[in-house]
Amino acid sequence: MLPRNARIYISLVIASGFAILLLAARSWFPVNLKQFAIYLGLAALSSTLKIRIPGIESTITPNFVFLVLAMNACRFSEVVVISGVMAVIQCVWHSSRRPRLVQVTFSAAALVLSAAAAYQLSHFLFAENAWDSPIGTVILAGCIYFALNLALLAVVIGLASGQSFGQICGKGEAWVFPYFMGGITFAALASAAYNQSASWKALVILVPAITLTHVYLVNRLAK
Repeated sequence: MLPRNARIYISLVIASGFAILLLAARSWFPVNLKQFAIYLGLAALSSTLKIRIPGIESTITPNFVFLVLAMNACRFSEVVVISGVMAVIQCVWHSSRRPRLVQVTFSAAALVLSAAAAYQLSHFLFAENAWDSPIGTVILAGCIYFALNLALLAVVIGLASGQSFGQICGKGEAWVFPYFMGGITFAALASAAYNQSASWKALVILVPAITLTHVYLVNRLAK
């Protein structure tokens, strides 16, 4: 049985994530279905490329690269849908043990919240002003997404296990931080090569690099 504080926290995160989904559903109006389908498909496919982080019971996947690129090219509602789908796939695909519904729901809600906050803040700070830049938008969105998602997950692990926030974050820091920062950098550089209407072409460039990086890390961890 989880501690009462952990149950309350999980309930608040799930409720917040559900509210974001309702907001996205009300504003759903895809402009470019082809582009949205490409982002959704690649994000979903990359969610199956799971790598278990040494020292903690969690996994990382390269799906965040496609998510932060979508934040620069897609609408808010589309980004929310992409984040929710890839979170569910990451939780249930080839899991070592069958995940409970509350685990899947919390993970999806945390990822939806992180993606929504990253999208809104990055577009608020960069859109339609002198600082407008696809590279800046992708880098800022990626950093906000990484920090917030890590914080949401670390808090629930800390409440459930009694560990401190620093202990939880420090366990996988040597792998998680460079993995995310490298992916965000690649995504930012790729986003600058094409305008928004053709940004899906940047995904084609990134697929081979992401695949090779995944194979390298899997072999490295196996040793």
